[in-house]
Amino acid sequence: MGLLLAGLPVAGYFLLARPAMGRIQALQLRIQAANEGFQGVPPFTPVSREERKLLEDPAAPWRSRIPLVDGDAARMAQVDRVVSQLAAALRARKVKAVAMRAVLEPVQAEFTVPASLAQGPLPAPGTAPDTPGQQMAGWVLEVEIGGRTGSLFRALAAVAEVNPLLEPVGLRWESAQGTGSQRKYLLLRNLYLQP
Repeated sequence: MGLLLAGLPVAGYFLLARPAMGRIQALQLRIQAANEGFQGVPPFTPVSREERKLLEDPAAPWRSRIPLVDGDAARMAQVDRVVSQLAAALRARKVKAVAMRAVLEPVQAEFTVPASLAQGPLPAPGTAPDTPGQQMAGWVLEVEIGGRTGSLFRALAAVAEVNPLLEPVGLRWESAQGTGSQRKYLLLRNLYLQP
C-alpha cells in the first residue's frame, strides 16, 4: 500500500504533468517566434502618384459626390438623400437593413484627420473655385445588417453604388447573450462642404 501511495504521484508526474509542461513550453516558443517575426503595422502609408493625381484633379468624378450643404434644412435633405439611396442599394443587393441611426454632430475618432491637416478638398465642379470659407464636414450613419456575415460584404459593395460619397469607417459586432446570434453594424461617414 505504501509503494502504491508513493508511486502514484511519481506516475502522475510522468504521465500527466511532464507532457503538459512540454506542450506549454512548445507553445511559448511559438509565441516568442511569432513576436520576433512581427514587424508591426506601419503608422502611415504614403499616397501613391496615381492616388495623388486623382485627389488633386479638380474635375475628378468623386468631387461631385461631395455637395455643398448650407443650413439645417439642406443638411436634413442630404441625410434623407443618403438614407434613401443606401436603403435602395441594400434592397437591390438583397441585404436586410435592420435599423439605421445617425450622429449629425462632428465625430472625433482614430480615423479623424487632425485639425492642422484637415483643409478639405477643392470645391466641387459647378462651384466657384475661389469660394472662400468652405470647410469639410460630415456625419456618421450606423446601419445594422441582418443575416450572416456574407451580407455585410454585400452591404459594403452596395455602399460604393450610392451617389453621395460614403466612406466605411467602422465595423462592430455584438453577440446576443445566450442565443449565439450576432448583430453586425456598419458605420459610414458622409462628407459634405459647408460655407
